[in-house]
Amino acid sequence: MPQGQRHRASCPAGFPPCLLLTGHGRMTVEAQLSAPTRPAPPRTPALMWAVVALCTAAITVEGFDLIVYGVALPSMLADASLGLDKSLAGTLGSLAYAGMLVGAVVCGPLADRLGRRRLVLASGVVFTVFTVACAVVVEPWQFGVARLLAGIGMGGVMPSCVALSKEYAPQGRSALVATVVLAGIPVGGVLAALTAASWGGSLGWRGLFGIGAALSAAVITAAYFLLPDSLPSRPAIDTTPQDAARSPRDGGAASVRTILSRPHARRTVLFTVANFAVLLAWYGLNTWLTQLMREMDYPLGSALRFTLVLNLGAVVGSFALAALADRIGPRPVTIGSAVLAGLAVLCLSQGGGTVMILGVTALAGVGAHSALTMLNDWVASSYPTTARATALGCVSGFGRGGAIVAPLIGGWILQAALGPTTVFYVFAAAALLCAATLLAVPARRD
Repeated sequence: MPQGQRHRASCPAGFPPCLLLTGHGRMTVEAQLSAPTRPAPPRTPALMWAVVALCTAAITVEGFDLIVYGVALPSMLADASLGLDKSLAGTLGSLAYAGMLVGAVVCGPLADRLGRRRLVLASGVVFTVFTVACAVVVEPWQFGVARLLAGIGMGGVMPSCVALSKEYAPQGRSALVATVVLAGIPVGGVLAALTAASWGGSLGWRGLFGIGAALSAAVITAAYFLLPDSLPSRPAIDTTPQDAARSPRDGGAASVRTILSRPHARRTVLFTVANFAVLLAWYGLNTWLTQLMREMDYPLGSALRFTLVLNLGAVVGSFALAALADRIGPRPVTIGSAVLAGLAVLCLSQGGGTVMILGVTALAGVGAHSALTMLNDWVASSYPTTARATALGCVSGFGRGGAIVAPLIGGWILQAALGPTTVFYVFAAAALLCAATLLAVPARRD
């Protein structure tokens, strides 16, 4: 056969048709996939939802460890041994998100190359160990280092869990699965707020971080024994011949080239800007809402309830919007959710009766978290399977800059005595910027 000639090769059942390239012993990715290093388990409904449940549990404990800082912050500010002011508290709060940026950008390509399961487990161990460290440190700089390193682990878990759960998602349930998995963040926030409201006085801020570490250790242990690895790669709807013919040995560099290639580059940039904005709004609220309500003269118990309701609204509302997204697509739902979040946060800035403000807080949670969730599903659906974790890692990683600056902005504004209303204005503007940016994302050509 002449060098470079192609012919169809037989593949095992369940694999796409293989295309063999002769000459110097080279094969295209389809032929290489015919002999996976680790056989995938049978794709049964029970397995699909078990993977979703494990990924959701991993994201939930990550959410607890992440959001517990916001509910512990009043106690930390009151702890004279730490010597925190509001500006330093904002800086410490931003370090976890800085670590998440590094973790997402580095671990996304590694997950595409080494497998999602390995990265979930390794990243989970990292953030568990350093959350333990957060509970035992004695100096602010030590706490900052521990939060930074824990954040690296947290950033590695999310893109791998989203990509792995999407691979196992039942057909037609992509948006629902993305919502279930990413609902783990606000569910973790709910657990953190409930724990602080119920036992925060007796546990102290150190005990809150200790509980988070214990929950993380339990979930990562379960994932070690039960979580399967990725399914054999299947082309996405808009996969190009160049994407399909790329060898896994090209590794992370090939995946990065894919998301920055001409068909995807503009989409990647706009998704990143939108993710920056919505993360600024969402994590800004989760970091500062309890303290902002204290600044507006609500008692601590009521202030903790606002964080609880923010995350409850995020959980409940995002499921309804996910069902809508499965019917009409993620684009209009994501944009509408961001608009809802911006308007609700503007209303929060005006204060008012507790019951009314609790309702507006719930709407802010629905909008901000649904925008984030649907954006992740939109991103995952817009790239070839071979580059999906890289796209999620890069978009959420570089977009994570919004989460990094959110605690800093809140701390600077409050330290400058500009008041909580100004902080709310900034978070509302970020949500509306997300909506405006997403309007410019080009539609897919299926």
